[in-house]
Amino acid sequence: MAFADELRQGSFRGVPFHTKSRKLSSGRRGPTFERPNRDEAESQDLGRKARSFNVPAFVMTSDGFGARDRLLAALDAAGPGTFVDPFGGRFAERRVKVVTYDLDESFDAECVASFSITFEEVGENTERGFTAGRISPAFELEQKSSSLSVAAQDAFVNSYVTDGMPGFVRQAGGEVIGALTDQVGGQVFTALGVSSTMQDAVSEIGAVGVTALTGGGLDIATGLSAGFTALSGAVPAVDDGVTGFLSLAGFEASGIDVPISTATREIEAVNRTALGAFVRRTSIAMATELLPKYTFLSYTQAQTVSKSFVSVIDAEIERSGSSVAGESDDGVFAALSSVRSAVLDFTREAGAGKANVIEDLPWQTEPSEVMAYRLYGDASRAGEIVTRNNLAHPNLVPSWAPVEVLDE
Repeated sequence: MAFADELRQGSFRGVPFHTKSRKLSSGRRGPTFERPNRDEAESQDLGRKARSFNVPAFVMTSDGFGARDRLLAALDAAGPGTFVDPFGGRFAERRVKVVTYDLDESFDAECVASFSITFEEVGENTERGFTAGRISPAFELEQKSSSLSVAAQDAFVNSYVTDGMPGFVRQAGGEVIGALTDQVGGQVFTALGVSSTMQDAVSEIGAVGVTALTGGGLDIATGLSAGFTALSGAVPAVDDGVTGFLSLAGFEASGIDVPISTATREIEAVNRTALGAFVRRTSIAMATELLPKYTFLSYTQAQTVSKSFVSVIDAEIERSGSSVAGESDDGVFAALSSVRSAVLDFTREAGAGKANVIEDLPWQTEPSEVMAYRLYGDASRAGEIVTRNNLAHPNLVPSWAPVEVLDE
C-alpha cells in the first residue's frame, strides 16, 4: 500500500481541517530510582503515557468564516470527541480531549485561519458510562457515524469535478442543492413545526447552492455537513430528527435528465449522482448520531426503529457496492456495514427487558383510568394509554378499534 493510500482527511468531531504535519508525543510512566554509590538506576514501569497530538491545522476563509467557526465550536464543545489523525493509517480515529488550542489570523495570510491544537488520548474506561473491558454501543454508534461522515465526504470530493468545467456543470450542483432545500424545507422537517433555528438551518443548506456555483467538492461537502448539523440541533425532538434524516436517506438527485452526449455532460451526470449519494450518506450518519439520545418505551419500538435504519442502510450499501460512477466506493461500503452492525447492537440492547406493544380491544367504551386499572391494576397509567394512542378524550377509550398498550 502506498503512502498516499494511508493518508486520511483530518477532522475533529466531524469538522474537517487541513494540515501539513503532526507531532505525536508519548512514553512510559513511572519513577526512576537512583541509589547511593550505585551507577545503575532502577525504574518502575506503570504503563504508557497518554498520547498527545500536536496539530498545526488550517482552514480556508475565502468564502467567509464559516469553516473557522465550525472548527472553533468543535474545539470548545464539552467532553471528548473523535479526532481523525491524517497520518494515523488504519488507527486514524482516536478518542481525545482538547488540551489547548491557539488561533492565528493575519491580514498577511489572506483567506487562512491557522490553528495550533493539542489533543490528548482519552481511554474508554475513564469516560462516563463506560465499564472496563466493554465498549458502549452508544460509543460505537458515535465512532461509526463519524467514520461514515468522513468516508462519504472523501468519496464525494474524489468524484465531484468542477475544475476546467463550463458553467452549466457547476449550475447542475446548484440545482441539486435547490431540490434538497425544497425537500428539507417543504416536506421533511417543516412538518415538525417551523422555528427560527430550523429556518436558519434550512437557509444554511440552501446557501450551499451558491457555493456550488464557484466552489469545489470540499466547499460543498463542508457547507452541507454544517447545515445538516445545524438542522440536527434544531429539531424539536430526537425521534423527529431520526425520522427526518432517515427520510432524506432516500434523496434522489435525478431532477433533470442529463443528455449523455459529450464527455462534459457525462461529468455533469456523475456530479449529480455523487451529490445525491453524499446527501443520503450524510443523512444516515446524522440519524445514527442522534440514535443514542432516543428514548425507547418498548421492545417493539426499538425493533421498528432498527428495521427503519437497516432498510435505508442496506439500500445505500447496495449502491456503494455497485459500479455506478459517483456512487461506488469501497470506503463507504465498509463504513455503512459498520454502522449497520452498530445500530443493530444498540437497538437490541436498548430494547432488552422492555415490554412488547400489544393491542387491546375493550368490550365497551370506557375511561382510560378504568382501562389502566383493568390491565395493570394501576389507574395512574391512564395518561400513558392516552398519549400512546393519541386519544381525543381520556374518558372515551373506543371499543370499535384496537388500542395499543404495553404487555406488562
